[in-house]
Amino acid sequence: MLEKQIQKKIMAYLKTVPGSQWNKITLGPYSGKGISDIIGCYRGHYVALEVKNEGGKATKLQEHFINAINDTGGYAAVVRSVNAVRIFLGHID
Repeated sequence: MLEKQIQKKIMAYLKTVPGSQWNKITLGPYSGKGISDIIGCYRGHYVALEVKNEGGKATKLQEHFINAINDTGGYAAVVRSVNAVRIFLGHID
């Protein structure tokens, strides 16, 4: 499945999650490099989701962004499915 298709499924799911607000990030010439595909707030916590398909791997810049969010108290991860998002959100208090 293409990453774009996975992102659409994840965004459809996230719109149903109470206590949250989500945005699909569209990068342009003035965007920061490595920013995750989906950024949101869940139960008062900053969350960043980098969507990859089964064989996809985060770039060094994406890994740096994910680590920076996690290191500063937010929650960030690479996700590959709606179920992975459900599990990830389940670990956020």
